Amino acid sequence: MPETPDSPLKDMPSEARRIVERARGKGVQLRVLGGLAVRFHCEDVSFCERPYSDIDLIGLSSQSSGVIGLFRELGYVPDINFNALHGAQRLKFEDHRNNRHAEVFLDMFRMDQTLDFRGRLEIDPLTISLTDLLLTKLQVVKLDLKDFHDLFSLFRGHKVGTDDRPGVFNARYIAHLCAQDWGLYHTVLRNLERFPEFYDHFKLDGEERESMDRRIWILKLMIIEEPKGPLWKARAGVGERLPYYEPVDHVTGEE
Repeated sequence: MPETPDSPLKDMPSEARRIVERARGKGVQLRVLGGLAVRFHCEDVSFCERPYSDIDLIGLSSQSSGVIGLFRELGYVPDINFNALHGAQRLKFEDHRNNRHAEVFLDMFRMDQTLDFRGRLEIDPLTISLTDLLLTKLQVVKLDLKDFHDLFSLFRGHKVGTDDRPGVFNARYIAHLCAQDWGLYHTVLRNLERFPEFYDHFKLDGEERESMDRRIWILKLMIIEEPKGPLWKARAGVGERLPYYEPVDHVTGEE
């Protein structure tokens, strides 16, 4: 007898956790990304809490059939048209009970820049790693207030280091990726330079501003000083005269 589908939970953080834990039990790798992932890493939930409309995750294309079966068991309905068109890269599942959906990126996070998550999903048991989560935000060319809210939520409670320990941004990994892609390098540095514009908006006190300045400075320094190859230098010479990002929408459904 086939299993009777469960019903998705109304509380989105609880539902996102349920999805990942059920996937783990079936040997399927799924990790939360987006605003919900930021919330899971927040020490001060009152600061980082914001509305969430949908659940976004990332998994592996080699397990796509397992992902589809999982969501059916969890009470979701596959979006047949979307999956037929985008299924090699993304899968979408409807939660009719709560009038929302879950979307699963496969292997890559393709937005303004492309980030490869193969080999990176084992770092954190629930979400993409803190470092990767930061990069999914910093790679956005046209950041909005929601994006900066998430970025400040991340930076306020974590340190800059050189590995993927819990609570640490792996600046060495970020610098390495930026040294391979001038577009990513340019976008990340430009976004980091904008942080002070929002200190007043997020009501940071003097100590928080100094801490934020210090962490941003360390990250920028490591990115800038990472050795660059000849192809990167040639692309840097062209600059913004050639397209350096894909103008696509943000993660579906995020507010």
